Amino acid sequence: MKRAFSRKVAIALSLLVATVSSVTTLPAKAGDTYGNQRIVVPQYPKVPASDRPTYRENRPSGNMLGPAIGLGITVIQQMSRQPRYQQPDPRYQQPNPRYQRPAYRPAQPAPSKGKRPVRQVRRPAQRPNPYVSLPETLRTARAKPRIYAIGDKPFASETSFVVVLKPGLSLSVAHAFAKDYHLDLIEMSHIKLLDQVTLKLAYPEGIAGRDILEMTTDRRVARAQPNYFYYPMASAQSVAQEPFSELQYALETLGLGELDEGINGEGVRLAVIDSGIRETHPALSGVVTKKFSAFPSELSETVIMDHGTSVASIIAARAGMRGVAQKVSLLSARAFRLNEDGEVVADSFDLARCIDWSVEQGATILNLSFAGSRDQMLEAVLDAAADKGTIAVAAAGNEGGDSPVAFPAAYESVIAVTATDENDALYLFANQGEGIELAAPGVDILVAAGLEGFALQSGTSMATAHVSGAIALLKNKEPDLDVADIKKRLAEAALDLGVKGRDPQFGFGRLDAHKALFAEN
Repeated sequence: MKRAFSRKVAIALSLLVATVSSVTTLPAKAGDTYGNQRIVVPQYPKVPASDRPTYRENRPSGNMLGPAIGLGITVIQQMSRQPRYQQPDPRYQQPNPRYQRPAYRPAQPAPSKGKRPVRQVRRPAQRPNPYVSLPETLRTARAKPRIYAIGDKPFASETSFVVVLKPGLSLSVAHAFAKDYHLDLIEMSHIKLLDQVTLKLAYPEGIAGRDILEMTTDRRVARAQPNYFYYPMASAQSVAQEPFSELQYALETLGLGELDEGINGEGVRLAVIDSGIRETHPALSGVVTKKFSAFPSELSETVIMDHGTSVASIIAARAGMRGVAQKVSLLSARAFRLNEDGEVVADSFDLARCIDWSVEQGATILNLSFAGSRDQMLEAVLDAAADKGTIAVAAAGNEGGDSPVAFPAAYESVIAVTATDENDALYLFANQGEGIELAAPGVDILVAAGLEGFALQSGTSMATAHVSGAIALLKNKEPDLDVADIKKRLAEAALDLGVKGRDPQFGFGRLDAHKALFAEN
């Protein structure tokens, strides 16, 4: 610092000397020379001394030495004070440095190692969806909302909810529970598969979600949940067709064109849990051996059996068209009905009752041609059915490739089925996902329709019926096969389509019923 100050003083002194020298060496009068130039002083008329301004009497002489020295001293004084000014005040506190956002630097791409792998898109986790539906019309593929819903149909009831009591409690306890909470009991049922009483209760006016949540803390309650809605998985029927055998390409595709007469599903009980079956249709005469309705006193105006009749005809039709397993014993469990909005719909409460009844009647196969949201009560019922040796087959859904596998098809104990056409191409509106197990014909399928006619229908409901019928043939031929054996047999016999191995579009592949029936053990 001293060395720097000395250098500044030297500079100031040199400026001072230069200033003094420049002032004292200037020419004093006209005619003198400065360097090589002659100074010319302009001549002005002389003014008498008496007329001159008084201030000129005090004007300093032309010698500028004094001001120059003063300027130099001032410069030196300022330079001498500068080091002191540069010292920080001892009371000064350094402020905290402001956060500086690091500059954006794009990630460097990894070095290429040949063909890039296909990027797997991760889907956000789906929030449990209380409603399940079967679309009556073909829909374009689109992204699913956070709650699983089909089209614009509601996903759960706005007038009722479900409470499941803990195992072993009696019906009298259920009545006491409803009375304690001042709830209107619409209906209750004892689900034998779970040994639990299930209550359908009306939403009281002004009830909040936290009020229902408080019910789950009651020592008598196993769970309280929305009363989820479910809808059939089939497209609208096309114009009625004459029952020509050439319209049933599915039988040839599955390898069921010619079978021994002994392999026909005889002795096997298969429950169609749907909208009911129109037993008076010529194709289904004598097929239904037992039936159950969740609402026996329902008015005829709300009874719409079209979807259940179509599904049943694919499985067991005996006239006008050929069913996959013509001698199977069909159990009709009606859970669907027409609601006030004109939708054919079922709810969690009624579906659980139908499944429970079907297993109690000895059904070894459950055909579930509907789709919806995850439902803990329904999942528990289906798991209990599987433990008793009953296998469930369900439709993956008709909401398009952007939609995941719907429930109940997505449950581990259930076979999830997608649909293909005559050329083994994937059905355009089929849901896709890791839960898909099998594909089966489901596009332009001949079905029983109306009072005594036939039509072509498409959807994963139709594909599900083909798989259910094929399982009935397997159980007819090998009665001792359990749920795991059947799933393994069908997977190993399937015709691999799409990507090699199991994939989200076709699962293990398209069902090959003939190969599954005659596979070597």
